[in-house]
Amino acid sequence: MANYQLTVEERTQTGKSYARKLRAAGKTPGVVYGYGQSATQIEAETREVERAIASTGSLIDLKFADGKKTVIVKDVHRDPVKGQLWHVDFHEVDLTKKLEVTVPLRIVGEDERESDGGVVQTHLWELQVLCLPTDIPASIDVDVSSLAVDEFLTIGQLQLPEGVEALGDPEEMVVKIALPTQAAADTAEEADEEQGEQAAEEGEAE
Repeated sequence: MANYQLTVEERTQTGKSYARKLRAAGKTPGVVYGYGQSATQIEAETREVERAIASTGSLIDLKFADGKKTVIVKDVHRDPVKGQLWHVDFHEVDLTKKLEVTVPLRIVGEDERESDGGVVQTHLWELQVLCLPTDIPASIDVDVSSLAVDEFLTIGQLQLPEGVEALGDPEEMVVKIALPTQAAADTAEEADEEQGEQAAEEGEAE
């Protein structure tokens, strides 16, 4: 897969006021972090930045007036209400060194399953992996075609592309086939657990 090409300009001005002017002009401020180098402040057309962000699994070539840097998207900052792109952080990569990235999981084979009344219950939507920058997959398929009710797949059972290593607990569940009533009960239980954890975190923060 070819790297996404994004034309950027270095910027010398910073601050909230200048960032607002950029956004009003259809541009987005950003920063590029590199190995052992000072950060480079940049700006680029917002439409092109959005396309670069959407190019999941692709490396991005930032094209400067005097050269280019190959990067991945490290962090995206948006207006929490309107979703407007505020700022983007890029990280320059060394093509010879492996890095940790988050890759989305894609459920496949659901239509090929036996008609046993079960539904696919997704427990994990993305996966942390370790690989070379050139081996980053756009997504990882989770094949459920052979699963029956009460059967499941764990991280350790996933078929990963060559050169890609899964991080995390290999016993962690990715998907499970459950009857609709059980799936609904499990979903409600997970929601209660998340609310409990959030309340605990808020209590600690206070």
